Amino acid sequence: MTNASTILLLPFIVAFLIFVLRFYSREGAASMGQPSFLLAGLTVLIAGGYLVLGVMGVLPPYSTAGFAAIGLILLGTAILRMFMI
Repeated sequence: MTNASTILLLPFIVAFLIFVLRFYSREGAASMGQPSFLLAGLTVLIAGGYLVLGVMGVLPPYSTAGFAAIGLILLGTAILRMFMI
């Protein structure tokens, strides 16, 4: 894992922040079963998995591209959910 690969975590961080903001502001933090809370948890698990695999040195070839795609999908979902009523 190179130092530049930590930039990959930026979409995960932004998506997490948007999901949490939506959970507290629009969904009123009513329940941990709300989609925004579940997606925020999923975002943390995936980003944590990437970090753990990177530290252990067992990231498969081209997995960085896969994690980047997942991060961008989560970021897109977060942005779309932010504008949904």
